Amino acid sequence: MGERALGWGLKLLGIALFVGPFIAAFAVHNWDLQATVMPSQEEMDELKETLSGLFGEGFSEDTFILENPTYSGGKIRIPVRFTSPLDLPIKITDLSFAISDQGVEVAQVEMEETEVEIPANGTVDFTLIGPYTGTPPTDPQFTDMNITFEAYGVTLQMQVGQGGEV
Repeated sequence: MGERALGWGLKLLGIALFVGPFIAAFAVHNWDLQATVMPSQEEMDELKETLSGLFGEGFSEDTFILENPTYSGGKIRIPVRFTSPLDLPIKITDLSFAISDQGVEVAQVEMEETEVEIPANGTVDFTLIGPYTGTPPTDPQFTDMNITFEAYGVTLQMQVGQGGEV
């Protein structure tokens, strides 16, 4: 009989340890489900302030600089300098966009590297590459941009269409 009682006691202890914190959380929030599950406005403001601090001075025209492209062997190569405004290290895992000249798409470029690691507030150089034949564009426009960032295991993908709409 002692073993059965001990077995039941351990099962009940396991249930109490699983359910107890939920009951305590509800009791602390006056048995209000919304207050227990959802963060308060004060907590949301604190999170927003913390996240805004990560972006430093924010993105500017100096964040992403495209150098002069070179054309050879049916390919276009565009050197890129990216200066991170973020106060945390990130990784660019994908960057691609279309190049249009006078309204006609003439090339599609993507990162030559598999991924680019950028230290907090750091600057890195990498290359965009794609097939291209013909004369250099006279009025190049960059459209249909796709960029994927990764920071601390969180992936953020942005797609910007023609005319800059996200």
